[in-house]
Order: sequence, then structure tokens, then C-alpha cells
Amino acid sequence: MDAERLVLQIELMLSEARKRLTDASILSSNLESTSDAAYLLQLLAFELLLKATVRIHTGSVPRNHGYPELFASLPQEIRTRVVTVAASRLATQGDLSDLDGLLGTWGQNFVQLRYPFERYEGMTEDEYIAHGERWFERGALDAEADFTYYPEELAAVTHALAFEVRTWLGTDISEDI
Repeated sequence: MDAERLVLQIELMLSEARKRLTDASILSSNLESTSDAAYLLQLLAFELLLKATVRIHTGSVPRNHGYPELFASLPQEIRTRVVTVAASRLATQGDLSDLDGLLGTWGQNFVQLRYPFERYEGMTEDEYIAHGERWFERGALDAEADFTYYPEELAAVTHALAFEVRTWLGTDISEDI
């Protein structure tokens, strides 16, 4: 792929990520929203930016949702910069100490939250309700949840990847995504 086409592809990926994040923001601010759709749009934007960053630095992008593997394919310098920029965006409640675990969770969520009924296949309605009640009675721990989100960390890493892409493109890096 020639340089002009690569730039066009990366610009398109950045543009599509922005659109998804805008729609996610609109959806999440709607008090009538009743699904994980905003989060799924955030994950899609994250994936677009991660794959754009991988494309920039490796020349190709596998067609999968293996976020830990995609991130690991980046040069160490880029991984370090992404983590540094992301950490600078986090409030005290965010934690990037297990980024590989976060990336794995987000990749699983991207796949499994699209069809959450599959997670509970074979359960009756009563069993499904009891499953949630037992989790709550045990303290509703993230480590025991079927799905965990880590929204602060996702927003921070997404921002850092957008910063990386905009830097490579030579566009306004002060723009927030």
C-alpha cells in the first residue's frame, strides 16, 4: 500500500472512531437508554484506533479482536507512550497496572456483549435472576461479574491511541476524542 493510501485509511479509521464516540456520548447521556449500546460503540472506537495504531507501526492488522496481541505487536516505545498518555488522563479511580487484563476483558466484551443471551443460554428466567442475586449477595465483586467494563481506563487508553494516531497524521493533537 502506498503512503497516500495508508494516510487515507488511517484518517478514515480516526474519523469513524470519532463518530462512534460521538454517538456513544449521545446515547449514554439519554436517560432512557437501556442497553450496553453506548459501551459497545466505545469499544468499537477503541478497536478502530488500536488497529489504526497497529497498522501505522506494523504495516498490517489481523482481523480479530485479540486486543492484548494487537497491543503487544506495537513497538515497545509506542506501547510505553500510549500507557503514559493514558495514565495522565486517569482519575484516582482508574488503574492501568494490568493493561493486558484490561485489553483481554475489552476484547471479550466486544464479542460477548453483542450476543449476551449466549452467556446465559440454557438458563431459565428464574435461574438467570438467581444467578444475579447470588453475585450481589457475595458482594457484587468485579472479579466475579460476568461482564466488567472499566470505563475510565477504556476512555483513557482510547484517548491515548487517538493521540498516537493524530500525532502520526500530523493533525491537531490538542483535540480531544
